[in-house]
Amino acid sequence: MKTRFNSDERRAAADGFISAMDDAGYVVTEGYLSFFTIDDCEFFASQSDGAGCMGNNPVNPYGIYMVPTVDGEYMEDLPYLMRGDEKLYLTHRYGVEEATIYFGRTPPPAEYLGFTTYLGNRYVDGEDLVIGASLSDTLNPTNIKVDSDGSYDDAFDKDVVVVNVGVESTYLAIQQAFAAANVSEDIMNLQVVSPDVFQYGLERDADTYNFLHRAHLYKNLTQQEERQSSPPVLIFRVTPKVSNPQLNYYPRPDRFDRKDKREDFAADLNTLENAIRESYDDYTVIRNNASFPFLLFGEDCIDDDENCNGDNADTVYIGNFQWELLTETNFYVVFGANHAKTNMAKYCNVAVLNPAERTSIGEFNSINDMEGSAQEYVEDLDHLYVMHVRRNCTGHNFCFEVSYELPAGLTADTPPGFIERAYMKPGTTAGPHPLDLALFRVVFVNTEKTKIPIKIQIKNAVTSFLIGIRNRAIEEIKKRYPFYHPPLTIF
Repeated sequence: MKTRFNSDERRAAADGFISAMDDAGYVVTEGYLSFFTIDDCEFFASQSDGAGCMGNNPVNPYGIYMVPTVDGEYMEDLPYLMRGDEKLYLTHRYGVEEATIYFGRTPPPAEYLGFTTYLGNRYVDGEDLVIGASLSDTLNPTNIKVDSDGSYDDAFDKDVVVVNVGVESTYLAIQQAFAAANVSEDIMNLQVVSPDVFQYGLERDADTYNFLHRAHLYKNLTQQEERQSSPPVLIFRVTPKVSNPQLNYYPRPDRFDRKDKREDFAADLNTLENAIRESYDDYTVIRNNASFPFLLFGEDCIDDDENCNGDNADTVYIGNFQWELLTETNFYVVFGANHAKTNMAKYCNVAVLNPAERTSIGEFNSINDMEGSAQEYVEDLDHLYVMHVRRNCTGHNFCFEVSYELPAGLTADTPPGFIERAYMKPGTTAGPHPLDLALFRVVFVNTEKTKIPIKIQIKNAVTSFLIGIRNRAIEEIKKRYPFYHPPLTIF
């Protein structure tokens, strides 16, 4: 049985698989893998009540499975993208015996890869709710089955089959069909979409689901561009010709328990903040908006019919949203713990956000940008980072420059937001728990010493969403740390 395929061999194996599935009583239709770029944001936002780019990772676009529709599937309310004249739907409704398959290469060497399946929308009492919750833990380099030596780094550039399915009979048919096509079971991965948590059906009141394929910080940018322009991947939708009256449903999948010891760098962060303030002693330095963790857990959001905003168990999201406006002279200083240095993550980054559109406009990360960045202020705290966010970075080190041009910038009257991510806790199969990380901080430096009018341009739907996340975070933190008192935030 083969575990490695060139493009011709993969096509031949796919044809054999499709033929075997036809003999087994299933129709296989083909889609493809597409990448959601910042250029798609404006069109998507027009359909999604300002959801924008879903807080995208700015350096590496998310891969989305573009699968075909089937007869009887209600489509009128589903979001889509345009590729030329073709309308491509981002989410779908599925019959309980259907499946979706990724057959192709994992990304070339990078810091991270992941496959996550999401419950998109759900009708509750006649209301269409956005849930955006993961239906299981993510497949990543620590738990994916590929032909490798078992190490994290050897999971890249390997052929893989990922099957999303809810019933055992369909998966067994898929296994047998791939075996008939000479594809090894050693690269087959089952990612359950259990009927216990997902309401199957093709009609309007059924749930929708979609797929995100992440790959972050490629080690070779040419390989990244080649993969995104022509991914060596085939996407299939499997549909039974005739329904099976007796089905064995897969149960709700277990989740990895991410709770562990907590980082405690408050004293070090205080030392660094004092040094930053002393450095700008001639100016007004303000820190009035605290960071807060997004406590987004897919299983809880599904149970509570709440928006999880595309959670991923392999990472942590920590937000900080500001009031003051960037000008040619006024700027922000972002600083915190480099979680890769503290052994809480394989890597971490901070995305600069346009909160009005929920669009990330760029990032700085532990691989390329954070090393040595705190030394301008303190010499012996190399596990911390500092980044300056300015309109003009000329003459400034460790600086992220923000243009005025959209979509990859901020207009003059829009304040920035920041989202920190910390991916893959070493020694585990997931990311750290959001309450275990030291929260990053943001100060605003007003060089003009004038009172700046507050500008809050966050759209109402986004504001409501952030208030909910912040309040949930405070309640959970209080349970775990009874002496916690929430700091001042914009909410």
